[in-house]
Amino acid sequence: MGILDIRLIIAAAATILAGSVAAQESEPAPVIRWNSLTYQLQSGDAAALWSKSPLHGKVLVQGLKFDAAGNMYVSTARWGGADIPATLSRLVKNGDDYELQPYPSLELNAVANPQGLKAVLGFEIDQNDVMWILDQGHIAGAESGVRDEKLILWDIKANEEIQRYEFPPAVSDKRCSFLNDIVVDNESGFAYITDSGIFSDPLCGGLIVYDRNANTARRVLNATKFTNDEPQFMFNIGDRKVLKNGPMRTGADGIALSGDKQTLYWTNLTGNTLFSLPTALLRDPKVSESELQAAVRTEVVLPSNTDGLTADKDGNIYLTALQLNSVLKWEPANRRLSRVAYHPEMAWPDTLAWAPDGRLHVISNHLHVWVDGDMDFENPPVPNFTIWRLATKAAPYLN
Repeated sequence: MGILDIRLIIAAAATILAGSVAAQESEPAPVIRWNSLTYQLQSGDAAALWSKSPLHGKVLVQGLKFDAAGNMYVSTARWGGADIPATLSRLVKNGDDYELQPYPSLELNAVANPQGLKAVLGFEIDQNDVMWILDQGHIAGAESGVRDEKLILWDIKANEEIQRYEFPPAVSDKRCSFLNDIVVDNESGFAYITDSGIFSDPLCGGLIVYDRNANTARRVLNATKFTNDEPQFMFNIGDRKVLKNGPMRTGADGIALSGDKQTLYWTNLTGNTLFSLPTALLRDPKVSESELQAAVRTEVVLPSNTDGLTADKDGNIYLTALQLNSVLKWEPANRRLSRVAYHPEMAWPDTLAWAPDGRLHVISNHLHVWVDGDMDFENPPVPNFTIWRLATKAAPYLN
């Protein structure tokens, strides 16, 4: 199949979706827009070092979450290098702009700090205002250190760490792992993590099941067709091939937990299939790998691959659609797929986040342009990074 055929299929899918949900969809509103990110650093020495770095002003933003007070937090995984002053930040207003203030502190974001955060991509804030911080460990693709790949639970209100788990090699391989995203079930004490496994060929994608009460974790579906890239899958965003030097290969990526906490959903970024598994099986260590694989359900083949996922209390799943500049909604109860948001400037909608008022937000970041090294941080055609507020309003799964 040629590129023209693929574009025609994507265009047709977009037309079908748009026609079926026109009454539900309204244009998303930009809340914050940046051409480049600015850090607010309390340390003069840190600010001086950062101003001299070749990475200054060239950082990619990825994750977005809200706390109960409405504060916004973003992740900037150190894919570019160790010079980036913080990998996790709270957004603070400075005049008409928002700046990134290292969170929980500049010290805890220091690469030289053996206890600090190295490369945070996915994180979650639960209903108790506890931030579950997932540290990839890898800086600029280098092998992570023995204690770098970890999960830290940080109490936002008390401003203190309350739990930590360092992933052993059997759970996340220090060479090929790529800890991507996390969802939390406080009722059972379990969290579920996607590992995209990108630093090997073939990939070593998988899911990780974390038991907070026991402070243990186990890896499941390792390097299976359910957690690795789909063979021959390639995609465009607009007229641009992703990526220019070869296809982007990424395994298990987006992840969501149903409102009743009974079902886990995930997608592989290099693919367009939404999978699911009953969480009861994942929580039971006696369930074998073969039993888990047999229980995986294909929910729907999507009209686009996706990056970020989330869910609401009613069991609906929301997915970013990379090829459609959109956010989709999957209703498992009636097997219906619809589109809830679209904007031509929503290029690479990455992470979905619920505000305290129940409004759904998404951050877009032109990730494919940044990875190719082609991002214009001064005068881009449209702002590189945008936080969008969608018309969608619901009770998130965490409530």
